[in-house]
Amino acid sequence: MSTTLVADIGGSKSRFALSNSSGAFERMLVIDNDTVAGLDAAVARYLEETGARPRAATLAVAGPIGGEEVVLTNRPGWRLRRGEFAKRFGFLQLRVLNDFEAIAWAVPLLGAAQTRPLGKLVAVREGVKVVLGPGTGLGVAALLPANGRWHVLASEGGHASFGPQEADEVEVFARLREECGAVSAEAVLSGPGLVRLARALDPRAARHEPETLVAGALAREPAAQAAARLFVRLLGRFAGGLALTFKALGGVYIAGGVAYGLGPLLDEPQFRSAFEAHPPHTSLLKTIPTFLITCEQPGLIGCAAVSDEHALTA
Repeated sequence: MSTTLVADIGGSKSRFALSNSSGAFERMLVIDNDTVAGLDAAVARYLEETGARPRAATLAVAGPIGGEEVVLTNRPGWRLRRGEFAKRFGFLQLRVLNDFEAIAWAVPLLGAAQTRPLGKLVAVREGVKVVLGPGTGLGVAALLPANGRWHVLASEGGHASFGPQEADEVEVFARLREECGAVSAEAVLSGPGLVRLARALDPRAARHEPETLVAGALAREPAAQAAARLFVRLLGRFAGGLALTFKALGGVYIAGGVAYGLGPLLDEPQFRSAFEAHPPHTSLLKTIPTFLITCEQPGLIGCAAVSDEHALTA
């Protein structure tokens, strides 16, 4: 049975597994990116520790895909040149896709136990689906039905400009502009963005890691909770904007480590309220379901789905 190396290479962690033609994952391993020198070193560690020698690889990488060289957006120095990379590791077949492109490929394969509705349950209809998610960065992709199958549209939508709408956001965004210059959605809706929001709400506050702020928010620590609730409001607004951009009647799916960590806060009314508050199309948005992806490895599932379409003959 032929096997393919599948990997989800993020800004903070890299996830690896072997996928076989039965759809099962074997020898899964998560590597903290701070512990390796680069992408080549991460792959070499995985192959060394597992003893695997796959002939094919499908990698989901957190960065734009195009051309021979692929560079991670939020991991300085991490890059690969396709030909050299395949030759070094003996891959006869190598596919590289954007990390949220991979998550989009996973969405049709996720069962009810791997997602949960955000807000009231809304019936899923046929149509475009959108995935987005805050992690080290902010990923966006769309899944389009055409000619009886799905097609994925990768994007760099997380880098679109972003600004205030409510009165209590004006000063916050003014402080963000002082720090970042032009403010993109990713500058706010990511792990580092959550930290920026907390600092913009209270410039005297101590600098925290995203995980500390998430834990504090869930523990009802006032400053952390204020930052997290503003984050959730802005995430809902951004998600609603994407739903309109693609007319995503098939639903909007939220992934990413930050969103998963904030899960209980996404169930509070402000997420759906902000999602729907896009006049004159509030009524349309009320009919579009929103989901949190709760499985841990959607990127690997998507990579396996892509590799299955182009499987090597054993």
